[in-house]
Amino acid sequence: MRHIPSTPFPHHKMEVYTVSLEMLRLAKELSDKVPRGYRSFADQLLRSAGAGVAGTTEGQNRRTAGMKRDAFGRARAEVGEAAGHAECLVVMGLVDREEAWRFIGLASRVAAMLTRLVQRHS
Repeated sequence: MRHIPSTPFPHHKMEVYTVSLEMLRLAKELSDKVPRGYRSFADQLLRSAGAGVAGTTEGQNRRTAGMKRDAFGRARAEVGEAAGHAECLVVMGLVDREEAWRFIGLASRVAAMLTRLVQRHS
C-alpha cells in the first residue's frame, strides 16, 4: 500500500501516516456498504477519516512545535469522530459489526500515536 515518491515529504517517514492511510482505506470499504438513503452517514465517516490523514500530514510539515501540536490535536479529534461515525453505522444496522470494530481498532491506534505526537510537541 505504501507509495513513497522519490522526494518524500516528512510525513512519508511516519508510521502514523501509513496507518492512517490504512484507516482511510477501511473507511472507504465501510462506506461502500452503506445503503442508499443513508449516504450522508457514509460521507461523514469518509470526511473525518480523510481529515485525520490530512491533519497528520499538516502537522508533520509544520515548522514550530505549537503549530505541529495544534495540527496533530485536530487530526486526533477527526480520528475520534470517524470512530464515532463507524459506531453509529453499527448501531443503525448499516454495516457489519466486526468490520466496523476493525476500523475502530485502527482508529484507536492512530489516535494513540497522535496523542504521543501532541505530547512530544507540548
